[in-house]
Amino acid sequence: MEKFDYGNSPIYTITESSFEECKRKLYEQYFDNYKIIDRKTICKAGFLGIGQKEFVEVKYIIASREQKTKQFDKFEQNKEELLKQLTTSSSTTKQMAKLEEKFDSMYELLEEKFSSLAKSSETPHETILRIHELLEENEFTKEYIKNIEDKIRSEFSLEELDDFDKVEKKVVDWIGESILVMKKKPHRPPHVIVIVGPTGVGKTTTIAKIAAQQIVKADKEGLERPSLRLICADRTRVAAEDQLIKYAETLNIPVDCAKSTEDIKTIYRNYKETTDIILIDTSGYSPNDSENIARLKRTLSTDGIKLDIYLAINASTKSRDIKNIIQNFEPFGFNSIIVTKCDETTQYGNIISILSEKQKSISFLTFGQSVVKDISRADVIYFLIRLNGFTIDRLHIEDKFGE
Repeated sequence: MEKFDYGNSPIYTITESSFEECKRKLYEQYFDNYKIIDRKTICKAGFLGIGQKEFVEVKYIIASREQKTKQFDKFEQNKEELLKQLTTSSSTTKQMAKLEEKFDSMYELLEEKFSSLAKSSETPHETILRIHELLEENEFTKEYIKNIEDKIRSEFSLEELDDFDKVEKKVVDWIGESILVMKKKPHRPPHVIVIVGPTGVGKTTTIAKIAAQQIVKADKEGLERPSLRLICADRTRVAAEDQLIKYAETLNIPVDCAKSTEDIKTIYRNYKETTDIILIDTSGYSPNDSENIARLKRTLSTDGIKLDIYLAINASTKSRDIKNIIQNFEPFGFNSIIVTKCDETTQYGNIISILSEKQKSISFLTFGQSVVKDISRADVIYFLIRLNGFTIDRLHIEDKFGE
């Protein structure tokens, strides 16, 4: 067999009852233009899950268009050389005619095989095309979609790809597995929560929502309300302090204003013994405003105070901008992401794609303007049941991803 450089060719899988059967089917479809790169014996459950049967799973790659062209050229070259030799050694043209007829027949067979190969290798399976369209509709990034498609090719045989429902269910599982959710963990009081992020993402409202959530939770469980305190460290927005004071009055929570690192340290020292949770609201800056972001970072450099920092990102933010925001706020060492204004979008592929790529977890989701109600802990199921166009097996995902 001609040796080919298969480069970065996609990896495909075929599963049959034996290795010989795998090779037979591959030869029928691709002639000599494939290369087996791995094989293993697997077991599958029998009818109704009773008993097990052994199968052979083979992973393979196929030749590119350039490699196929080279083989055609080599065939033609060998044919011409052989015919030239026969011309000098044979006295009859009858033998040459028969031999050339055989060559032509072989050429037609090769052409048929290569045509079939080109069709199968250059046109993705219909199931992969449908999955691609669904992921695009949900605004997943190109990189995320490619990773999903590569996993499909790697894990499903050509026969299994015909079962769209099976592939779709697995893709939903993969999406769910790519969503990292920050687990709740206990904090020694006072728990100092800081929210940073660009302008207009709703940091001040989110601070108030987290405070309200703590009060409502205590009342619901019949527990003593935690001692809360708000700090406004937003020095850019004129109405920021007034807005936070208004929320604080509604919730009956004290609020302080901090203009410097020393102010934050002083407030902390004065109230650390009597406060359970301190929530700090910060100035919002463009992710490209490196000078002011650096200034805010210095303001929050409070030695001796352990800060639990969260980055707030609007759910409607474009994937490229999400990546930029994460990169420029990375110096704060934030622990997790708060996805805000979830009521303003119906596609979450942008958020899921980038946070998966950056390996960042989600802690809270916020919706609307109601301070008391419109916040919840992040939940994988929330995102999965909102995938547009996908058929969701609710019982399955609740069993797999439910707490």
